[in-house]
Amino acid sequence: MISDEKAIDLAREIEHIDIDVKKTIENASTAGYLGEDHFYCSVIQNSNFTYPVDRLFENPPKLKLDNFYFDIISKALDEEGIYISLAYCNPEMRVSPDFIDEVIDYDDYELDEDDLFYQRNYVLVTSQSRKMFNIYEEEGISGHKPTDDIGLIVKYENGEYFSYFAVRSTDLCMSSLQVFHLVEDLPKEHEFSLLNPLNKLLIEMIHECVVLKD
Repeated sequence: MISDEKAIDLAREIEHIDIDVKKTIENASTAGYLGEDHFYCSVIQNSNFTYPVDRLFENPPKLKLDNFYFDIISKALDEEGIYISLAYCNPEMRVSPDFIDEVIDYDDYELDEDDLFYQRNYVLVTSQSRKMFNIYEEEGISGHKPTDDIGLIVKYENGEYFSYFAVRSTDLCMSSLQVFHLVEDLPKEHEFSLLNPLNKLLIEMIHECVVLKD
């Protein structure tokens, strides 16, 4: 697992690198544990709420990743930005061992071994890799809900594009989904902390999914 310093460095690096938004969205659409292509990009409105592109229309058209779709994304980038969903972290997913590329056991416990009883097994999925992360619940590390996803907020500000790691809270009862920045000044136990061991793994995996401009 990457160090706290490396996680912070990745967050600062991703903020300023020149992302190829179109190719990154195309890459994310094949992230496949759902078994088919999906559009994982949403438009941000009202500061930190996301809306799927088809919900911007009164009579939603059947969307595909074509010039019309990316024209909408381009306009959204010039306004409040977009959110690209790139990773999932699910403690309830049951998968075959063949599905997993790597198993990682947390080993930086502050508690004694005799105080650890209940192990959580998180499945982490991106378009590039699938990992299982095992950690004992007594350590107090907050995970993510099965309906959350993790990705990038991309905005155009002052003539430049900026990107930020974020979590989208996908409460299925809401028509708009809220995004929260991952930040370094929260303790590692917090679900929106860059130093949370689950988030450190996720941002490293997300970094592999981002396509840069040539």
